[in-house]
Amino acid sequence: MESTRIKIVGLGSNDGIAMQIVADLGASGHDCAWFNAGDENFDHSKFDVRSSLSGAHWLLIEASSFGKSESAASATGAAMVFAELEGAKTVVIVDERENMDFDRAWGSIVERIRQIGFISMTSEGRSWIARLEGVDEKRVGDLLRSRGLVSIVAILDVHNGGVEIHHSLGVETGVSDSRSIQSLVSRMLLNLPSSSYSSEGIRRSAGM
Repeated sequence: MESTRIKIVGLGSNDGIAMQIVADLGASGHDCAWFNAGDENFDHSKFDVRSSLSGAHWLLIEASSFGKSESAASATGAAMVFAELEGAKTVVIVDERENMDFDRAWGSIVERIRQIGFISMTSEGRSWIARLEGVDEKRVGDLLRSRGLVSIVAILDVHNGGVEIHHSLGVETGVSDSRSIQSLVSRMLLNLPSSSYSSEGIRRSAGM
């Protein structure tokens, strides 16, 4: 599968996973823009992401953005609205960070779940969601896919490379050559646009 040159807009903390992904893809020649919403002095009233999202494939955000300051949460929510208007798909990385309100973060995501096109997490992130939702861990992928109508739900076991991907045609399982959520998401962002979202295309996009 040949990857497409992609355009991606990222929003989050400068020390987060999303920033690392945007920096890596930008260094590889892709069209990338980054907005630091992790600064305590971040002013969402001066936040202008809509123009950057024009023609973008993806908006990449972190779950923790909703569990920090009200300003960061407001800016992230607004970016999701703009992404929908501009035709970009929103990607959420479920990151487990200290000093965040987990309940508030997940509650905000659930409120916006139908705006999310792709959500990724480690098996630890899945455990966190399972506790908040009061369900068995094995049900999390199907819950987000069927109830939330999220197009792609990718879960990575960083210890053995096992990947579980829920999508509209079913569930793909296997071992990926990616051993970090950063690597898996980067690979999928590059390859999903040219995958036709078929079962085989999704497997290859994840390196399975």
